[in-house]
Amino acid sequence: MRPLRTAFLLIACCLACGQVRAQDGEPESDSLAEFRGQIVKSIKIRGVNITKDYVITREIWTDEGKPFDPDLVRDDVTRLQNLSIFGSVVVDVTAVEGGVELDFEFTEMPWLIPYPALKYTEENGFSIGAGVSSPNFAGKDVTLSASVLFGGTNTFNVSAANPWVSGNHRSYALKGWHMVRDNVVLDYSETSNLAAAVLGTYIGQRGRADLGIAYYAVTSDRDSITLDSDNTDNLWTAMSSIGYDSRDSWRVPHDGWWLKLSPIFLGGDAHSWTVQFDVRRFQPVAARHTIATGPLLSFQSGEVGVQIPSYMQYFLGGANTIRGYKLKELGREIFGKNQFLYTLEYRYLLVPLKGFKVLKWTVGLGLELAAFGDVGIAWSTADEFSWDRTRFGYGVGIRALVPSIGMVRFDMGVSQYGDVLFNFGIGSIFDARAKKIR
Repeated sequence: MRPLRTAFLLIACCLACGQVRAQDGEPESDSLAEFRGQIVKSIKIRGVNITKDYVITREIWTDEGKPFDPDLVRDDVTRLQNLSIFGSVVVDVTAVEGGVELDFEFTEMPWLIPYPALKYTEENGFSIGAGVSSPNFAGKDVTLSASVLFGGTNTFNVSAANPWVSGNHRSYALKGWHMVRDNVVLDYSETSNLAAAVLGTYIGQRGRADLGIAYYAVTSDRDSITLDSDNTDNLWTAMSSIGYDSRDSWRVPHDGWWLKLSPIFLGGDAHSWTVQFDVRRFQPVAARHTIATGPLLSFQSGEVGVQIPSYMQYFLGGANTIRGYKLKELGREIFGKNQFLYTLEYRYLLVPLKGFKVLKWTVGLGLELAAFGDVGIAWSTADEFSWDRTRFGYGVGIRALVPSIGMVRFDMGVSQYGDVLFNFGIGSIFDARAKKIR
């Protein structure tokens, strides 16, 4: 799970905040409508000291000499925001002789950021430590980071990613960790190591595909947890995915689809295939009102304890599966090698993302309210796939929209038995459930 950056990092990072305007004011398309169809005479880029020009210009599809399209400009800004390397993106449109002039003005983040780090999982609680990140290394939108955390989980993380090396968003991502924690559901102390590499590409504008490999080693302090009798499993995975992304915004999606089909082979001491299908739909209801919904299905071949390690089962409960239940309780009751989860959220954007100037940086913050319902089941055998093992919860919550991690969730969940529980989550529940964050 990615560390939750503290207030210092929120100020220093300034990730994924963006504003557009025509002269004064916020850039609703109506404010730019008067310029529609006029010829774009020039496009200027200002405020850039670190970032390479091509990193910016390849995201700007508006062309000089073509008619001005305010909707295309807004799409340009969204793509620039999704780079997550700017504190603010401001566009001024000015009438000039024979057409209009566009000024893209940027506030860049520092190229190197030391930060205090904070991590939270419902299973292990809080961990604190320190990290360092270069979110725009060499001005190429390359991210390098490392962190050390102690507490509920002792972790050392390193990662590197370049989202556009060549071609149509050909990318790579590398990560590794060493982690020591207590697995409170299965009641053992775990030491794990991971090294992973993923190559990705776009297919057209909306299609996505990637291939990856990973090495994963898990050591238990007691018998019968690992498949290998020496209490250490050495595993490797070959993974791939194909997907589709038509969201109008990565940070606060209001309209569009996000689909991903992922077959994964698990080898080494284990031998199993996993197929995961993740569907997300963001349906606009009115301005600031959005329905976010979709299922997640995960199926694994093989038998638990023979081809599948027990710790690679799905355990339900908590902020990232079915809210209103404690992971430590429901996870010991409802678990298995397969899972089905469905989430429905009605979101209201109470405070739209806005840039706040702090010192020389701009931080994009917002606030969202939500009402939600979750339903899910985990099973290993056919007879376990039954209604009496299905659980559901519902409730309301507040989402703080912050840089870097997207959102912090504070939810009051109610179980089907009427129990009330406050859940705390980092990032979207759709992202967290797919990553098996518990």
